[in-house]
Amino acid sequence: MQPLNIVLVPGFFGFGRLGDISYFAGVGALLERALARAGFVAHVTEVVTPPTASIRMRAARVLEALVAAAERPGDVHVVGHSTGGLDARLAIAETASLPTHVRLADEQRQRLRSVVSISCPHYGTNVSTFFTRPLGRALFRSVARYLAFMLQRGRFPLKVLLRLGYAVVRLWDPWRRRRGTFDQLYERLLNDLSDERRVELVQFLRQISEEQALLFQLTPAGCDLLNACTLEPPVAYASVISCAAPPRFGTLLRSVTNLYVQLMFPVFWLLHRLSREQDASLRAQLSQAQLAVVDAQLGHEAGRLDSDGVVPVLSQIWGPVLHVAHADHLDVVGQYGAQAEDAWGGDWLPSASGFDDAAFERLWSAVAAFMVEQSGLGDAPFGAPSPVERADEPA
Repeated sequence: MQPLNIVLVPGFFGFGRLGDISYFAGVGALLERALARAGFVAHVTEVVTPPTASIRMRAARVLEALVAAAERPGDVHVVGHSTGGLDARLAIAETASLPTHVRLADEQRQRLRSVVSISCPHYGTNVSTFFTRPLGRALFRSVARYLAFMLQRGRFPLKVLLRLGYAVVRLWDPWRRRRGTFDQLYERLLNDLSDERRVELVQFLRQISEEQALLFQLTPAGCDLLNACTLEPPVAYASVISCAAPPRFGTLLRSVTNLYVQLMFPVFWLLHRLSREQDASLRAQLSQAQLAVVDAQLGHEAGRLDSDGVVPVLSQIWGPVLHVAHADHLDVVGQYGAQAEDAWGGDWLPSASGFDDAAFERLWSAVAAFMVEQSGLGDAPFGAPSPVERADEPA
């Protein structure tokens, strides 16, 4: 069994673990199993990045994680979800000046084999543009500050209020036939509001309210500057694309007994509408090889209205297209409402995408197969992952 090192980079609001909620829910275990079938022992690391700090600050944390991973034997592969894909690209760029003293040695850099971006806004997203405007910025900051204030009011009264609120939520499903997003949030984060956990949450919320540089950098203009200034090293790139169908009110009607969907559906509807691609020329900038894979797996020509509810589909393409998932922005990292006894979680965006355990395994098995290919062992026994279409270079 050969060693292999994988560094997972979270996106916007990213965290390795908050309470008992993992950002990459089930991803590490799935990659380890898939790679074990190909003869590898995988060591998976989840980077902890400042949730809304600048890409430069976040990339510094990624670089430090890469250097630590490269100190172990075996090749190194990076997977970045959402903003994490941009962090990864900047972290390994030889032209980048980052606020950290660590550097990849030549031998370590040679063992860096691949970067896979998952639902990454390589060309920006207009959701970020909305939150850089006065109303969006005020809303973003106010919500984070209010939640931090509530957590600081004291452990006992807040815990009582949370229990009362959860009891009200449970009235919608008194026999607990199905555990959903509220259950995950309460049982894995809010049920145990120890002083240590409250401090953890307050620090997380304060970072969000005080550091908002990332909002500006994820706009199309901000990403255009990043793309212009980042020299790509000789590393294999690939992208995984996610696309969710536009929100339909039928979803709201069918989920009348799901309080979370009733509350969050308007939010997802707004996000999906904001995330429409505004650059009519973007499709023309992509290669025919890239577009052929995306169009074929979507079942139609990818256009400006296609997105995963946060990032436009066309903005997610960078290098060869490895896989296209019919999923929303968070489904792809395991936040799709898995119901297995040993692995269950919330479905944070009510997209009704139909993404399930089988789709989750196909996606991450395709990522694992790409890693094996880049480590020089050819095809791996993963079943039938999505084909990788080569492009001459990242667009």
